[in-house]
Amino acid sequence: MFPKKAHYDLVIVGGGLSGLTAAVSAGENHLDTLIIEKGRTLGGDGNYVEGAMGVDSYLQKQEEIEIDPTQLLQDELNYSHYEANAPHLKKFINQSGAIIDWLHDLGVDFVKVGPQGKSWPTIHTFTGGGQAVIATLLAKVNECGIEIVTSISAQKILQHNGHVSGLMIKNEATGQMRELAADDVILATGGYIDNPELVKKRTPLNSRLLSVSDGKSTGDGMQLAWQAGAEHYQMGAIQYGGGAIFDKTRPPFMHMASQLAAAATQEAILWVNERGDRFVNEDVNDNMCHAGSSILTQARTFSILDQAAVDHLTDVGLYKELGNSPVSPEKLDNLTTEIEHDLKNNEKYLTKADSIADLADKLNLPNLESTIERYNEVASQGKDSDFGKAADYLTPLKKGPYYAVELGVGMACALGGIRVDNDNEVLNSYGYPLEGLYAVGNDAAGMLVGDTYAVTLPGSTAGYAAFSGRNAVMSICKGKR
Repeated sequence: MFPKKAHYDLVIVGGGLSGLTAAVSAGENHLDTLIIEKGRTLGGDGNYVEGAMGVDSYLQKQEEIEIDPTQLLQDELNYSHYEANAPHLKKFINQSGAIIDWLHDLGVDFVKVGPQGKSWPTIHTFTGGGQAVIATLLAKVNECGIEIVTSISAQKILQHNGHVSGLMIKNEATGQMRELAADDVILATGGYIDNPELVKKRTPLNSRLLSVSDGKSTGDGMQLAWQAGAEHYQMGAIQYGGGAIFDKTRPPFMHMASQLAAAATQEAILWVNERGDRFVNEDVNDNMCHAGSSILTQARTFSILDQAAVDHLTDVGLYKELGNSPVSPEKLDNLTTEIEHDLKNNEKYLTKADSIADLADKLNLPNLESTIERYNEVASQGKDSDFGKAADYLTPLKKGPYYAVELGVGMACALGGIRVDNDNEVLNSYGYPLEGLYAVGNDAAGMLVGDTYAVTLPGSTAGYAAFSGRNAVMSICKGKR
């Protein structure tokens, strides 16, 4: 169904976390606002986020967590090799705590605040996950009387005298087109992780890259902006989710809650390549993007477990806290059941053998026996002189049967493609605004990163979605006064 009216103060393209945040902010400021969503459901990848970044929030004050924002800014600029835009990143950091407080005032509840792996203590974990946040924002949007239409896509940005004048929109159910007038437009389409051609421009397309997005993040925002005259800005970073079960038969999100996946990727036992050689310090997964990059340096990757490790993880507890999640179970009590189920189903990603030699033979890993012999040697010495893994995680592999889990790399989102100013207004190649056109969330988040997502600042994707959506609307309102 097309929108009810022909003209709006503000049209938001995309009904995910950044779009809904912008809509609530617009409602608070009495803008006549419309959300158009090309899919049939709302929330996008915001339904799956764990928490949001914040500095100097109410919760950090309660926990007496103090962060020097200048030092944090410096660290993130160093991490990005200064490809991040310093003024934009600074504004995000400085306002992030207030955004957390604003979300809390709206009714968003947080379980805790702290680090994620080896990181700054900035992630505010959502009670009930991203779905609860989306539900809270959607309720506020409806309370403000903001119109939402689904199965409607934006096809072209319309301009008059150098200012946005509206959109050409399409009914995805009927194929019919309409012109829609708007004073301002916000692009909040979620980035480009579900567009293989755009991903290939960022990094050579690898058959082991697995998107765990909702399938709708196809780069619509950047392509609309480029068509309207926006600069083809750096493609930013792909947020790798570290290792993931490499299953060629199912969508990767089906393994997101798998305890076998957690054991194989985050418990830091032993990773080997297609020849059976160890190639990295396995606790690299404390930074999931570094882990993903490392896995992709090899032609194939296998995580090796023995029965002692399986028994320990199932019955005793974890070797280390799950670094990619702010919530870690005490043990993987369903791990043995999952392994038995997958073996019974002859899942290709899981191989079992009674001996290391048999495992090596089944997977054609000629160096596996010597690799495990060497790994057990450094484990017995309590010092990883090969790759520097922490002594606490040097877990020997000596008790059969043995298991190998083949790993790919999950991709949660892709950031960038559109350059914006500190108001989140889209810029042309001369560095000047396309007046009335704004980009938020992943569409603009390339401003914050270099070639690697900053896992050192956990919660930054969701935090930036909320900040940028609100920042764009506050900028629009400031211009109207």
